[in-house]
Amino acid sequence: MNRYIKAFILTIIFVFFANSFVFGSIGIEDEVRAYLLGDFETGRILEGYNIDEAIEIASISKLMSYLIVMEHIERGKIRLEDQVYIDKDVTRIKGSSLKLEEGELFTIKELLEASLVVSANDATYALAKYVAGSEEEFVKMMNHKAQSLGFKTAYFINSTGLPEGNRQNKMSTVDIFNLSRYIINRFPEILSLTSIPYIQLEHRDYKEENTNPLLKEIRGVDGLKTGFTNKAGYCLVATINNKGDGIEKEDLRLISIVMGTQSYEKRKELSQKLLEYGLHNYSKRILAKENMPIDFIHIPKSKDEIVEIYPSRNYITIVKRGEWIKREVVIDEDLTLPLKAMDRVGEVIISKDGKVLENIELVVHKDVEKANIFVRIFRFIARFVGKIFNKIAYN
Repeated sequence: MNRYIKAFILTIIFVFFANSFVFGSIGIEDEVRAYLLGDFETGRILEGYNIDEAIEIASISKLMSYLIVMEHIERGKIRLEDQVYIDKDVTRIKGSSLKLEEGELFTIKELLEASLVVSANDATYALAKYVAGSEEEFVKMMNHKAQSLGFKTAYFINSTGLPEGNRQNKMSTVDIFNLSRYIINRFPEILSLTSIPYIQLEHRDYKEENTNPLLKEIRGVDGLKTGFTNKAGYCLVATINNKGDGIEKEDLRLISIVMGTQSYEKRKELSQKLLEYGLHNYSKRILAKENMPIDFIHIPKSKDEIVEIYPSRNYITIVKRGEWIKREVVIDEDLTLPLKAMDRVGEVIISKDGKVLENIELVVHKDVEKANIFVRIFRFIARFVGKIFNKIAYN
């Protein structure tokens, strides 16, 4: 009975502790066109506002451009080391740029870095022409890829996100989230590019810092992409991997998206607020792990009286501060010895707000043998004598 009381008290302490440190509401809805906070691994949307409306995305378009280029590299059609000739057409591209000059040669790797780190429109355009022969053909690839991924709101007219008259690239915030997840999962090396602090070309005195303002504000931020046009406003897709200890918490990579803020400073402020809200309020909790004992049971007739019990599989879930997550261990009645490794001995019931989330079998990890007759007699005598001494002590 004592073991069950202990488990119940631990559950209450965990919930009370979590409920005492709620960070607070986000409260940025009036200052953005849309925002989203989500978990990279599961795709779970943790917080969001106006996430389904197709809105202008500006240079966030370059994420799709990056994906198209990387897929061509993956298929062996081009290589990162390929040299791209910069023609006069490329040098005419407006907006953020690497200041490319006619006749220069840059590798695909260098142009990808410039596209993502300093949002260079000329570098992105040069890549589009090199991959597809023309930007028009490249844009067809972008739209086809969006359709194949199920992004119904995506609409691309160019590779860069620059306005063309009244038309601009559009996408919903939830589709941006899913595109970001897809890219990081398929090409995780993107994070080694988007975390580069600056790009420097020493041969012509060029140095520009990464356009992502959170790289300097929150330690661990390693991506992903900024965007701005007058119609789109200031936008930012950011990501950070919140490291777990592997015992109580697993790593939690968050993706935050802020769209349509009114200024550079507001973009930084609101993006930081959203990401820090996620870091303070969400964690990926290990509620059951198959290689970690969840409890122990006392089996008087076994060779080793105290036996560790383990979940038969993992259960890891995202928990928000203040949520009531209950973990209850239930041991089967009338366990029969001997037990073999991986034999069932009970179950752990994980529930939230009275609703069962998961039932997981509990097992032993090694054989549990029955103690011989002499050991059982000795234990019986020891317990009997112990009860007598306890009775004398209390009297």
